[in-house]
Amino acid sequence: MNAWLATLPFFAGHVCADEPPPAAEPLPQYLSYEGIAVDIDDGRVVYRESHYLVQQGSQVLERLVLYRCADGAPFARKRVAAQGPSPWLPVFDMTDARLGYREGASLRDDVFQVFVQEPGAPEPEQEALAEVPADLVGDAGFDRFVVDHWSRLLAGETLHFHFLVPSRLGHLGFQLRRLGRERMDGHPVEVFRLALGGLLGLIVSGIDVAYAADSRILLRFEGLSNVRDPEGDNYVVRIEFPLATRRVERDASALEAARNLPLVSTCVAPHGSPTRSETRAR
Repeated sequence: MNAWLATLPFFAGHVCADEPPPAAEPLPQYLSYEGIAVDIDDGRVVYRESHYLVQQGSQVLERLVLYRCADGAPFARKRVAAQGPSPWLPVFDMTDARLGYREGASLRDDVFQVFVQEPGAPEPEQEALAEVPADLVGDAGFDRFVVDHWSRLLAGETLHFHFLVPSRLGHLGFQLRRLGRERMDGHPVEVFRLALGGLLGLIVSGIDVAYAADSRILLRFEGLSNVRDPEGDNYVVRIEFPLATRRVERDASALEAARNLPLVSTCVAPHGSPTRSETRAR
């Protein structure tokens, strides 16, 4: 965190009277919000998300996500940092302590690598991308991609791009288009559909996302989650991120606490038996 909280540089020497002083960069701001993931069929809570952000201006420098059991106990953690090849392609690392599963992407010596560690594997598999497509999008970089193409999407254009899929150690072609406008809790939202390109898009269900029409903040996600159930299958969920849970934190203490919080290896109900979140979602 210290690198992102560096003080403004000291300018030695004289500044000409007719030369404006350099504009100061905005100070980092700490934000947090919550998400609730429910089974898309029966509406039961399968997990929760707690997001902690370090934001400077419009750029998210770091995002830390705790994935929690229905009772709030954290079982997985993901860190996303704006240190990748583009604003759409951050580096990230997610660990699920229930499964011993890990996935992510890193940038080392200008080489972008994707990795995955399946349950029971002693080490993660890694794949260096010889070429990184200019339109490659990864993880939370999707939010920035949507905002950067907002006008084109609202104009009805279908966007084609590549999306990073760590479990495949590579990327796939996707497309994104606007479905229309609706209202959530009294707020107008724009709804978009993310789907696989080509023939696969005809047989695999897409993901629908809803963004606030004014602030362009993600309010709802509906479809295949990046979180797996105990059998290793990805949950199919609806996740809502209520605006009421968004708050500005005074400092980095909440983020640092989330960074160091121990993860549980199983989700247990209050009476001691496994919760339904420990059963297959579908």
